[in-house]
Amino acid sequence: MSPPAKPAPSAATPPRPTPVRWLERAELATGAFFLVLVFVLMLVQAVQRHLPVEGWVWTGELARLGLVWLAFSLVGYLVGRDEHLTLKLVDMVAGPRLLRAVWVFANLTVAAIGVLLIVEAVSLVFGDSPLSTPALEIPVGWTYLVPLAGLALAVLRAVVNAFLPAPPKEEDPR
Repeated sequence: MSPPAKPAPSAATPPRPTPVRWLERAELATGAFFLVLVFVLMLVQAVQRHLPVEGWVWTGELARLGLVWLAFSLVGYLVGRDEHLTLKLVDMVAGPRLLRAVWVFANLTVAAIGVLLIVEAVSLVFGDSPLSTPALEIPVGWTYLVPLAGLALAVLRAVVNAFLPAPPKEEDPR
C-alpha cells in the first residue's frame, strides 16, 4: 500500500525560501531543546523530593530560566508562521487587497515593537549589573541573551513576512 499523497501546494502561495525553512527548523529545534530541558529539570526536582538526599537548588532556577528561554526562542517561529496570537476579525470581512495591506501593516508593527524590545534587551545584556542568579551564579545579563536572540529573529521574520506572500489559510473546520 502506498503512502497517502501530499496535497499539491496552491499556485497562489509559493513555498518559503530555503533559508527561511532552515531558520524555522533551527528555531523549532531550539524550542524543543528548552522544552526537554524544563521537563527533565522538573522531573529531577520531583524525584529529589522522594529521595533521602539533599536537593539541588539550581534545578529549579534553571527550569524557570528555561521556561522563559523557551518562550522567547519560539517567538520568531510563531511570527514567521503566523501562529502567534492574532485577531482574525479582518480575515472574515476583508477582500484580498485589504487583507494583504493588514498583513504587511501587522508585520511591520510587530517588527517595530520588536526593535524597541531589542534596544531594551541590549541594555540589559550589556549593562553593568553586578547581580547574578542565586544558585547558579550566572551573571544576570547573560540570562537575557536568549530573549535578545529570539526578539532579533522575530523582527527578522516579521520583516521577511511583510515582503513574502502570506502563509496559506487553513480551512475552517465548521
